[in-house]
Amino acid sequence: MRNTTEPTERTSVGDTKIYDYDPNLSNHPLPPHLHAVVPEQSSALGRVLVQFERLLNGIFCTLMIAACLGLASLMFVQIVLRYGFESPFTGIEEAAVLLGVWIYFLGMGYATRQREHIHGGIVSLVVHDPIKVSTIRFVGSVVCMIAACIFGYFACKYAFFVIGKGRMSINLQWPRGLWSGSMIIGFAMMVGYFLLEAINEYLDLSARIKHARNVKEAAE
Repeated sequence: MRNTTEPTERTSVGDTKIYDYDPNLSNHPLPPHLHAVVPEQSSALGRVLVQFERLLNGIFCTLMIAACLGLASLMFVQIVLRYGFESPFTGIEEAAVLLGVWIYFLGMGYATRQREHIHGGIVSLVVHDPIKVSTIRFVGSVVCMIAACIFGYFACKYAFFVIGKGRMSINLQWPRGLWSGSMIIGFAMMVGYFLLEAINEYLDLSARIKHARNVKEAAE
């Protein structure tokens, strides 16, 4: 989150074209005001929160990389056991699913942080007013956050049900909560980053409206 009195300059630190239908989503990485996390903070508390979020993001990225490497290793071992020794171990398949779901749900949260989730840009083709585009983008983030809350509620409800029952996996006899816990973490990340994204877009929209009002008053 940030404090500003002027609209954010729509620039990007990258040149890779991603979404040609929307100039503000065409460059990657995205402009700061479209990110869920803005590194430039004016307050000490804001800087501490940014550092904390970076720590969490580093942990989640490390877990994703470790899970990907672990999944690849398990698949290799399973192939060797199945076709080399003709003695596959079904527990590997359970562990592979465990790593797979964690990769998926951690990746879901990370994609939301980076704003790499699927976008629809037909509105940008017919609406050219920057304030209206920013308004639509803000409303879209709020709707996405609400949708993530709804889906996350049912996912977490099921996850807590499984954890509370103390169910175990068939072959490894590991707690099923290890699998279900990925949904809790993934949706929590998604909702949190959508919330930060909506706050930043609201601040940017407010600054644009204020700037437009000041320009109009100066012209009069």
